[in-house]
Amino acid sequence: MPTSSSRIPYPSIDDLSPAKHDRIFDPSRNVLLNVSRMALHASDGLWGAQAALGRATIDADLDSRLREMVILRVAHLQNSEYELFHHRSIARHLGVGEAEMAAIEGEDHAALLPAERALIAFVSAVVRDVSPDDATLAAMRSHYDDRFLFDIVVVIGSYMLTARLAAVGGVAIEDQPVAGW
Repeated sequence: MPTSSSRIPYPSIDDLSPAKHDRIFDPSRNVLLNVSRMALHASDGLWGAQAALGRATIDADLDSRLREMVILRVAHLQNSEYELFHHRSIARHLGVGEAEMAAIEGEDHAALLPAERALIAFVSAVVRDVSPDDATLAAMRSHYDDRFLFDIVVVIGSYMLTARLAAVGGVAIEDQPVAGW
C-alpha cells in the first residue's frame, strides 16, 4: 500500500556531489526509487559502497527467480513492506506464483520444491540467527554450490541493509511497483 511521506526528508537532488549526481542520472537507470533517494543522506563513500552492493546483487550470476525468493524472505522477516511491495511485483514477473509467495512469506513451505525449501530455511537461519545450524547448512549445500551459498549471503546482507534504510527513513512506498530489473 503506497504511503505519501517519509519520516526523514529526502535530500535535495540539487545538493548532490558530482559523484552521486552522475550515478543517479546514469541513462541506463530508468527510475530513482525512494529508498535510493533516502540513501543519498550517506556520505559519498558509504553511499557509493551501498549503491555498488545493490548493483552487484542485481548483476550477480544468480538465477533471478531464486534471488527474488531470497529477497522476499528477507523482506518478510525484516517486516519491510517497502521491499515486499516492489519485490512481489518482480517475483510475479519472473514466474513466482501466489502459492509460492505465500510459502516464502509464511512458515509452511510445502508449496516449494525441495531445493527452494532448503534455500528459504538457510535464509531464515542467516537472518534470524546470523549462521545456520549444521543441518540447515548441509541441506543448502546438498542443492547448491559454495559460490551460490556465499552469493546468497551477500544478497541477504544487502537487503537487510535496504530494509533498515527504508525503515529508519520511513521511506514512502511508490505508487507503482517496479516490474523488473
